[in-house]
Amino acid sequence: MWGYTLRGKDTMIYYRVAFCVEQAPVESTEHINSHCQALTQQMVWKWRSTLLTSPHALFTLLRAYNYIPKENVRVFFASSETEMEDMLVRQNAGQISSSVTADQFMSGKRINTMDVKRLEFELNTDKDHDEPYKFTLPLSISERMAWIALLRKRQQGELES
Repeated sequence: MWGYTLRGKDTMIYYRVAFCVEQAPVESTEHINSHCQALTQQMVWKWRSTLLTSPHALFTLLRAYNYIPKENVRVFFASSETEMEDMLVRQNAGQISSSVTADQFMSGKRINTMDVKRLEFELNTDKDHDEPYKFTLPLSISERMAWIALLRKRQQGELES
């Protein structure tokens, strides 16, 4: 078929379409290469669909909007309506989001449920996932012996870090 993964084990992926409503100047252009003058405009996106749950409905909607330039239409992917709103905010701020242009979607760009969930998890601000891990040895002797064996293999160069 199209190669889109709709459902993971207990995850459904939702789709939503946004249109570019204006192009605003980027405030800070220090990170933009001077040869890429076209990138100094930030596109502003607004929703033009409700949440969709099937690729078929999405393809039908995109065909109805085929008169609009494909670079002015984006398809967003998320596992919930809340995450979908976060992705639109991120896209409008010029940050990474789980979206592709309509052209990329129509040409068969593959979207994987696990990739969407991974991105949502990494962007989640509820907890700081960058805190250092504090290792403590397990309480059982057999688990401790397994850790010691792994440590020995690591020290002997049999395992990469």
